[in-house]
Amino acid sequence: MTTPNSTHDDSNRFPTVSWASGETYGLETPHDYDTEDPTRVWCTLTDGAITEPRFPRVDVMNLRTLSFVVTDGDGYVARTSRPTQRATDTLERTVTPTADDALVYEHRFRETAAGHDWTLTVETAVDTESEALCCSLVFDAANAPTEYDVYVVGQPTPSARGVHTRAERVGDTDDYGLAVSDTGGGSTVIHDQDGEPYRVALALEAADGFDWAAVREGGENGMEPLEGDAGAAASGEEIVSFGARVGRSVAALETEVALGFATDADVDAARVEATRALERGFETIREDYVDSWQSYLADLDVPASVADDPDRRVQYDFAAMTLKAVEDKTFVGAGLASPSVPWGTGVEATEAADYGYNFVWSRDLYQVSTAFEAMGDVESAIDATEYLFRYQIEDDGFLPQNTYLEGTTRWGGEQLDNVSFPAVMAYQLANRHGYGLDRASYDYEDVRSIAEYILRSGPDSEQERWEEEAGYSPSTIAAEVAALVCAAWFADREGADEDAIRYLAVADDWSRGVEEWCATDSGTEEHDAPYYVRVSADGRPDEASERTLANGGPTLDEREIVDAGFLELVRLGIVPWDDEVVRNSLAVVDGTIRVDTPHGPAWYRYNGDGYGEQTADGPDGSGAPWSLTHEGKGRLWPIFTGERGEYELLADETDADLEPEALLETMTGFANSGRMLPEQVWDGEETTEFSWTFGSGTAAATPLAWSCAQYVRLAHSMDAGRPVETPEIVADFFRERGRQSRTSSDSITPTLEVEIDGKTVSGTTDGDYLVVQTDAGIETRAVTNGRFSLEKDNALSPMRVVAVSVGEDVWALETATEVLRPERGAP
Repeated sequence: MTTPNSTHDDSNRFPTVSWASGETYGLETPHDYDTEDPTRVWCTLTDGAITEPRFPRVDVMNLRTLSFVVTDGDGYVARTSRPTQRATDTLERTVTPTADDALVYEHRFRETAAGHDWTLTVETAVDTESEALCCSLVFDAANAPTEYDVYVVGQPTPSARGVHTRAERVGDTDDYGLAVSDTGGGSTVIHDQDGEPYRVALALEAADGFDWAAVREGGENGMEPLEGDAGAAASGEEIVSFGARVGRSVAALETEVALGFATDADVDAARVEATRALERGFETIREDYVDSWQSYLADLDVPASVADDPDRRVQYDFAAMTLKAVEDKTFVGAGLASPSVPWGTGVEATEAADYGYNFVWSRDLYQVSTAFEAMGDVESAIDATEYLFRYQIEDDGFLPQNTYLEGTTRWGGEQLDNVSFPAVMAYQLANRHGYGLDRASYDYEDVRSIAEYILRSGPDSEQERWEEEAGYSPSTIAAEVAALVCAAWFADREGADEDAIRYLAVADDWSRGVEEWCATDSGTEEHDAPYYVRVSADGRPDEASERTLANGGPTLDEREIVDAGFLELVRLGIVPWDDEVVRNSLAVVDGTIRVDTPHGPAWYRYNGDGYGEQTADGPDGSGAPWSLTHEGKGRLWPIFTGERGEYELLADETDADLEPEALLETMTGFANSGRMLPEQVWDGEETTEFSWTFGSGTAAATPLAWSCAQYVRLAHSMDAGRPVETPEIVADFFRERGRQSRTSSDSITPTLEVEIDGKTVSGTTDGDYLVVQTDAGIETRAVTNGRFSLEKDNALSPMRVVAVSVGEDVWALETATEVLRPERGAP
């Protein structure tokens, strides 16, 4: 996905108030989703700070960073968080899990500068009994020649806004605390289910109290309270920052701090939550927290593909836990695409608006639901499906590009795979798990509305799955076809025979049309035809047509632009794995967008992708953050390694480096030290100021839920010997039509002859129905004594005429198609 989330001033290329890097190493929240009163606190971790603590929803970020500072009182200052990803210093920073079966982490900071020998270890866990995040701090400078002061500093953004904030020092001398609240000024796009804006309060408390604390207006680098002129309170429209001392002139220190949260700007209630956590103590909090995730994992199915490999097993568990942890606890089933702001150091954080991937995409939630179902968490798959039907679907069957958690449209672009997937999810639950329309909150009319929207709007879409280009996309058409077949399955059971016939006839027609619209026979000098192009603007892929790619990409002949989206046709059961065009397209893809990393093969989204860090020609140098105004280069996406593995499960012969087991191992290598799977990994060996390494994650979205879902799904597909995503009814339908390498023995393919005269279309057929597609949509027409006559609204518009023979069973219907293009005359 591409997200226009950056605000830049060319005189100062990066905003002074920004979110944290998308390079996240950990995600924390208890698994208490099945309780009546879950803790509504989350946080993420970068390699130097606790980032973006979230409350009361998984998308409401209330601090930019919470980090630590060590000083010696004589000019030496070391900060655990890096102010920018370009900055270098002498600190060693690591983030690692402290358990193999829970999302619990330890930050370790070690000073390597001469004359300063100290370590700071910070372990974090969210309390299951209060709305609070608790931290255990262990500082050791026993071998250093001096003693140090240790501080905690924060950059608050209550209610996901860096402005309209009040911060104050509370408590008494030597027993201070810090409290922050949203003042309610300005406006916000984040609202609760009643339409009221959130006003979050937070409080920072220490087990022994802070002996010094201060706040200050301004917070560009978060160090302002330690730099003089700090006070006991700061309030207004500008940003604020806070600091507190946890240890003075110490060589060793063990203490705990807690960050409490409350709604309604109630700082007293937030202090109570923090105090409750400190009274329970970190060890108790950690134990209960870990137990919550161990209980969740105990109920999951573990595939043999990972069970006997310790490294893959741990990665599988972390992927599974991450998929659940990105889900909200108020809006059940609402899972974020990622709890991160890609390239967040270049994204303005003053007002809650387009902040990264902290939203719900139907397409991403579909990927997650397939993983939930595969690993045996059917209830979570049900919750995801129910969420989409309850909060995202509109009366006409449309689902917007993405939404805020309460269902408010964020971007309303038409992406027909986004629209299609809920129908497939509903079918899988009904067919595989007996969760049919009699049990669901949605009904046949909801499913029907999706199918009807597809018929009115498809097969071309305003945007394909990368949210950038209009036209005919193989991956989008695959989702549309699968949704129509699944909708027909429901229609058949509801006795809606005409609906079922129409949906199946169009699905059958579009399954053949996808080559016509998306596969080129002419090719270019770079590629040998036939092969699928990424997207065709007008469904004529043999004709030269230039397209200027998004995100500052180049202008290319559409026939030169390729991706692996056509594999969706195989995974969804529409086209056989050994289809000639599919096989040839794979060769083109491998020769164009494949890169062999130190971990194994990986692929770009498409050639010419600009959605990634800047190149050496960029204004900020190679590896600098992407933005709308600064051309970048899309890097390698781990999800394609997993998608290729699912395909190779079906292939008769596979190269050793493309064996599914090898590709699962490759995906394992893409995870960072916190077991988080990224959206993108760096694509070369070049050295940059940003220290990206070949095959490791960048500052794009980490963790990406889709990447985690793909890991889980590939692992289970390896056990099954086939992609577990494939809807049975879709594969069966096209297998019977010969599309899956088996020809029906009792074919009743209808005859169809068509003539065109201006606006009049007439002809003969021995079919039972006609399905007619024009720019105005799709309609079913009657056939009388083998003849038909149609009037076109526009003599210059194209028309597809599909004759349908039904026979005794709608699932055995056969179709024949004629395409009328006015400029080419009758077919």
